Amino acid sequence: MKMKVAVMVLALLLVPAVMAMAQAPGNIYDTLKAAGNFKTLVAALDKANIKELKAMQGPFTCFAPTDDAWAKLPKQTYDRIMADDQILKNILYYHIVPGLYMAKDLPALKQCKTLCPTTEAEILTFQQAGGDVMVVNAKIIQPDMKASNGVAHGIDTVLMPKFAPPKIP
Repeated sequence: MKMKVAVMVLALLLVPAVMAMAQAPGNIYDTLKAAGNFKTLVAALDKANIKELKAMQGPFTCFAPTDDAWAKLPKQTYDRIMADDQILKNILYYHIVPGLYMAKDLPALKQCKTLCPTTEAEILTFQQAGGDVMVVNAKIIQPDMKASNGVAHGIDTVLMPKFAPPKIP
């Protein structure tokens, strides 16, 4: 009888813990992959071997262009970015900032330095435009996707830093 009670008590204690672990969010990379509308970004992260969103503890905030955002780029511009590993890597790092920032907090922050390793001080700016939160010229359309190593915000435009290749019509 005591054994049955002990097993029941143990089960009651373990079940919530196991369920909580099963529901814990994955890292930013896994969160974006599971969302389904970031396939182009996930492929670019794989191609550039960006480890921060997969393996590093963070916290990081990622401004994640959706597949529709990538599709808005002219084909020649997209092809040029994808053909040059260094440009691709720098553009991806331009979308990542150290720290955890929820969408509602960004307008008060006003700006933040990215992980972009170029010699230019690449800064993202934030503002409130009506009911929308803007990151440079991109609108956050899918805010606050929480992950174990930070948060991702889906954006409607690929952010183009100063060093990026010019858009080719």
